[in-house]
Amino acid sequence: MKRVQSVVFPLALSVWLVPQTGAAQTAPPGAAPTHASGASLSPNVELVESYRGVDRYRLKSNGMPILLVPNHAAPVVSFMVVYHVGSRNEAPGNTGSAHLLEHMIFNKSTENFGKGNGHPTFQEVLYEAGADFSSTNMTTWLDRMNGYSTLPSNKLELAMKIEADRLGRALLLDSERQSEMSVVRNEYEIGENDPYRALSTAVTAAAIVAHPYHWSTIGYRSDIEGVTTEKLREHYKAFFHPDNSEAILVGDFDPAQALALFDREFGGFAKSTSPIPRVITVEPPQQGERRVIVKRPGALKIVQVAFPRPGSLDPDFITLDVLASILGEGISSRLYRGLVEPQLASDIDASNYTLRDPYLLTLTATVAGDVDPQKAEDALKATAYQVAASGVTPAEVARAQQQIEVAVTRSRDGAYRYASALGEAVASANWKWFLDYLDASKRVTPDDVKRVAAKYLVPDHATVGWFVPAAPAAPRAAVGSTSAAAAPAVPAPAPATAATPPVAAAPASVRFADRARRKVLPNGLIVDVLENHSVPTVAIQGLVLGGDSTAPAGKPALPQLVASMVQRGTATRTKAQIAELLESRGATLAIAPNAVETAFSGNGMSRDTPLLLEILADELRNPSFPADELTKARSEARSDILRSAENTTARAIDRITQLVFADGHPYRAPGHEAMLASLDAITVDDLKAFHRDRYAGSATILSIVGDVDATATIAAVERFFGGMPKGARPALDAPRTRPSAESKREVVRMPGKANMTFVLGEASGLRRNDADYEAALIANAALGQSALSSRIGKRVRDTEGLSYSLVSRFLMTDLLDGVFGVIVNVAPQNLAKALASTDDEIAKYAREGANDAEIGLAKSFFAGNYQVGLGSNSGVAAALVTAEKFGYGPRYLDEYPERIRRVTKDEVNRVIRARLLPDRLHLVVAGDIDTPPAR
Repeated sequence: MKRVQSVVFPLALSVWLVPQTGAAQTAPPGAAPTHASGASLSPNVELVESYRGVDRYRLKSNGMPILLVPNHAAPVVSFMVVYHVGSRNEAPGNTGSAHLLEHMIFNKSTENFGKGNGHPTFQEVLYEAGADFSSTNMTTWLDRMNGYSTLPSNKLELAMKIEADRLGRALLLDSERQSEMSVVRNEYEIGENDPYRALSTAVTAAAIVAHPYHWSTIGYRSDIEGVTTEKLREHYKAFFHPDNSEAILVGDFDPAQALALFDREFGGFAKSTSPIPRVITVEPPQQGERRVIVKRPGALKIVQVAFPRPGSLDPDFITLDVLASILGEGISSRLYRGLVEPQLASDIDASNYTLRDPYLLTLTATVAGDVDPQKAEDALKATAYQVAASGVTPAEVARAQQQIEVAVTRSRDGAYRYASALGEAVASANWKWFLDYLDASKRVTPDDVKRVAAKYLVPDHATVGWFVPAAPAAPRAAVGSTSAAAAPAVPAPAPATAATPPVAAAPASVRFADRARRKVLPNGLIVDVLENHSVPTVAIQGLVLGGDSTAPAGKPALPQLVASMVQRGTATRTKAQIAELLESRGATLAIAPNAVETAFSGNGMSRDTPLLLEILADELRNPSFPADELTKARSEARSDILRSAENTTARAIDRITQLVFADGHPYRAPGHEAMLASLDAITVDDLKAFHRDRYAGSATILSIVGDVDATATIAAVERFFGGMPKGARPALDAPRTRPSAESKREVVRMPGKANMTFVLGEASGLRRNDADYEAALIANAALGQSALSSRIGKRVRDTEGLSYSLVSRFLMTDLLDGVFGVIVNVAPQNLAKALASTDDEIAKYAREGANDAEIGLAKSFFAGNYQVGLGSNSGVAAALVTAEKFGYGPRYLDEYPERIRRVTKDEVNRVIRARLLPDRLHLVVAGDIDTPPAR
């Protein structure tokens, strides 16, 4: 799905460690053009410089550079073009123009793509090539816009053709802008639901008053609605030139061939004939603390304090990254110890985004329970100012540097991740800064940290923001908005009149069980509807009990393929017609299988609820399974399977299930080879048979939450879904799996992987409806729920700095019992130490059990985390579906915190003794390794 990139990872999470290959090498004047291996190049291509494994070339005709990073570990390439235009290049009246322009060239018409010229769209050709939107997309942020495609290596030419058309051949048709504007406006409205985003936007606007970082990338609603097509064309003509863009190519390619393609596709574009507009505004100094309060409906209180700091190329910037890690990374961080441990906050964060111009170092605390936000603010400030006054210890600096190094090492794995990280650096710093970052971070000293803390964490330079929950307001009429698309041929809810007043928003204190309307249709379908009139949006969630574990023998890919095919046309509409109906309204529908069910979700404006329900019902009930679409679906599924096969975590978990479960068990992973073979063997008759057996009313659960009328919505569900056949709810049937008599050690060899994943796992015997389920959650939490508040996390991540990402979980705990697993991502050189430390902590925990403090912390986490999840319409809708799936109903949303609080220490330790058996844990290591390590 397309999205605006509203938040960029802190720098330590977004750079890639590159092997050092010596000093920079430049081509001597007058030398024949060559690439790094010595082969001759096109006369229009010149090698500018090679540095630390990256080669920088440029086109002589227009100056456009390209960075090449060959990596032949997988037959995949990621090609990206970074455009030096973002929201910092806008002004009041056209805020959000870069983002709206991005939407216009994401999938609208150009000279060679799109409906305006009768050609296939970008997304149609990418879809056919097997792309997905996790690594093929366009995004916009403060400093840049980018377009990128991650595809099989033999599709590089397509990726370059797409970006070339985006760079210089966009048509920007007014007819296409009208519908796309409503899409962007809906994106804006959905983003407004997030209290953290709302507070951050307000704090940034108060802290930065002159520089264009003042507004968010998506812009102001009035500008989104009011900007003209001609203004977008002016923006395009001003910034979209080869000398204002930079290309990046990472992955499996031949450099000479790739450069020839690059010259052919981009060499004909002319340089800009006018100077590229530059940002000249410098933010004036702040002269006293500033404050802002945001009051909106919500369940959380949030405090944020922001301090101005310099841009990414300032000598102090990387030291500020280390400071941010010391303040907010891990349970050893200053903010965790200063706010979470004394129970003033349930969560903290320190952010130092990599941006070209001066921005903000931001500290955020989610206020705990009934704590006064002022107490949290006071503690947050005191913690920050203490660092400025007294400095930090060498151990804190060393820990932060190790955390950064581990995160950088992990971020090396995959062409897209490398290209994405390098692209952010190109946009907001430069490519050499990216390659030198890790060395620079290692040179930071405690004195450096104290100096920058004293320089930038200044009380008179602080901007303080509070998010304060307010009672939901009555529904408001839209002001200044227009609808560009014609109404669909489905019933729409009647507008409110004096005779039919809008339903008042229910107070937040009312129980979900009292607010939700529940009905079981005659065909067995369960529907829950809950009204929330605070924002004019709706979220739809649901499932059909027909997931991967229900696949017939020998056809493991069938659920995935059916879920894909039901979205590719029905008996009454083609895929294109469905897309037009949804996209013209900015609405979305998605359907995808997981282990037990096929889940579906929909989002949009509440006025479009009937449209969403009608199309969802049509797809679930009446898929046409067109043969031409089956070919495309197979191609996409193949790419998904191969991509998963390159993921060390996925491969390690798959192998654990094969060691735990016997042949024929629904949870035993088939392996990617079997999945690929299954794809080729599945027929249309197979699709129809699976759909007929699984997509039935008695196997379907649906929830709808938002600014809707419950009575009218249930009536719409009856109208659209009532004709669904009743069928039968599938019963997963398998005996409980017991831990193996002895543990095994295995490797999944994946050559060329810079990061490894090891998993320690065994059969858990735990099902979702078991009486000790909540006790099991708490038992696991103390051991490895997160890398911030668990025994393994404290040792392996915070103390020893060996891993950035690690968790333990009761995996696949559902209608059947699953696996207990500890999952640790680690650099190869740290494998033995991390494994030994993890094993040691598991053994000690099994002997000792959980203590009172750990149990209390876990109870607080689960109760609070569940509440956070219910802070959005989609979160409530998902929780309702889960509650119905396991037979609890809406009351579970009210009962869950109390169920957690009732768990006793004895119950937790019984779970540990019964379900955590260290000597039965299998070990699987996935990565570039030949033999399993000793234990």
